[in-house]
Amino acid sequence: MGDGRLEAKAEEHEDEETWIKIPEEYTSVCGKLDIKQVVDEIYPNFIDGSKDDEYLRERAILTPLNETADTVNDYMTRQILGNYKIYKSCNEVCAASIDSDDQFSAYPTEYLNTLNIQGLPRHELKLKEGMPVMLLRNINPSQGLCNGTRLIITRTREYIVEARIITGSNVVSNLTVIE
Repeated sequence: MGDGRLEAKAEEHEDEETWIKIPEEYTSVCGKLDIKQVVDEIYPNFIDGSKDDEYLRERAILTPLNETADTVNDYMTRQILGNYKIYKSCNEVCAASIDSDDQFSAYPTEYLNTLNIQGLPRHELKLKEGMPVMLLRNINPSQGLCNGTRLIITRTREYIVEARIITGSNVVSNLTVIE
């Protein structure tokens, strides 16, 4: 879709042409959200195809809601063989904060870990080796690690995730380390 073959248009109040009409051949309309139906249509033979970078480059499921994205991600992750490695966010209040006891004691850590706030990552990130992922933040644009880059998790360690870039100008066959 992003190869420039679709004509972009600007809305009346916009300066840049950022809107495209996606041809119907690239869309799928489902009634009630049936995750299996969506995945089977977009990713036929996912287990076999997930080992092929080109197969993964050609497909994506887009959804406007984080909750729906989480449901799709959970379903697809269960399809990949292997065990999860769970990475958790930091659970401590910065000791440099002068009023840390007063400000944060009203909200237990357990409660804060349940919140899913737009723009912030979830408390737990579950990853498996062989799992496709997409970066949602620029980490190192000069090495191709920027928003929208798709990667395959190749190794999960205690504090490090290793991944192979499969989209963008820095597609490589060797490993890229994301800390």
